[in-house]
Amino acid sequence: MLRKEKARNHRSQARTVAISTHRVPMTRGASLRSRVKGNFQARFWSSGGRGDSPTDCRKLSENRLVTSQLESRWNAKLEELTQLQDQLQAMQKAVTPLSETDRQMIMTLGRHFRALWFSDDCSMALKKQIIRILIREIMVSLDEDTRNLTFIIHWSGGCHTTLSMKKPLSGAIKYKTPEQDIALIRKLSVRYDDGAIARVLSKLGRTTARGKRWNQTRVAYTRKQYGIPAADKAQLDPNIFTLGQAVKYTGVSDTTLMKLMNKDILPCHQVAPYAPLEINKSDLDSDPVRSILEYLKATGVLVLEGVSLPRQESLFQ
Repeated sequence: MLRKEKARNHRSQARTVAISTHRVPMTRGASLRSRVKGNFQARFWSSGGRGDSPTDCRKLSENRLVTSQLESRWNAKLEELTQLQDQLQAMQKAVTPLSETDRQMIMTLGRHFRALWFSDDCSMALKKQIIRILIREIMVSLDEDTRNLTFIIHWSGGCHTTLSMKKPLSGAIKYKTPEQDIALIRKLSVRYDDGAIARVLSKLGRTTARGKRWNQTRVAYTRKQYGIPAADKAQLDPNIFTLGQAVKYTGVSDTTLMKLMNKDILPCHQVAPYAPLEINKSDLDSDPVRSILEYLKATGVLVLEGVSLPRQESLFQ
């Protein structure tokens, strides 16, 4: 009983020491290591002069390592701060007031600032340095109704300048494909590929929104931009022929078919000028086109409305 009572008294005294040690106010110059060390000592004595367990001992060791690393980083940052402060003081001491000669030279350049600004010797880097020196801040406001931008320039000397301008159009608005070109692309894309559409637009003298010549890639990009689907060949009407397809179907030359179309004997259709000709298969199979072509193949003579043309080898090509 006596030993147990002495042990309890010993632990009670240790706790009292630990609490008093923990509550000792730290001086302003105490390092991080001293504060953490005091906490370790307080925890050690509160456990009766020994660690709570092997796990606690391992944690204490890890904490000491972390504390050492933190202190090293802290000291490194303090040294870096000291170096930067020294550099700042050196730069402040290096600044010298302007002499009267320098001041007069700057005033002279100010009177000829426009010529200086647009001079070939004034590089873009120099212009940026001048702007950073002269302008402290720029405040910009937008009038949503008039789409006007108002600038208030706060100069380093304390003056303010106000100016306004129209808000520049974005690329999506400024560079916009004309509606008539979009409508033509929409019509042609039902039957023709992007290359054929580009040829039609170019022959019509049309250009893209940026003034470039139409080609297959630009037509495809414009279609995707406006949600225009490409021609689906599987859905095309097989009874509508182009001029090349009509030549293969009839077995005569394109010159012969063009003569029939120019005489309004063979109906044809064009979506737009320079677009491919569209010929209906039923018109080729019906009179008078069918009888004229049959007579041509049999005799080699093309008869158009009672007019007999000389025999030509090209009629069969």
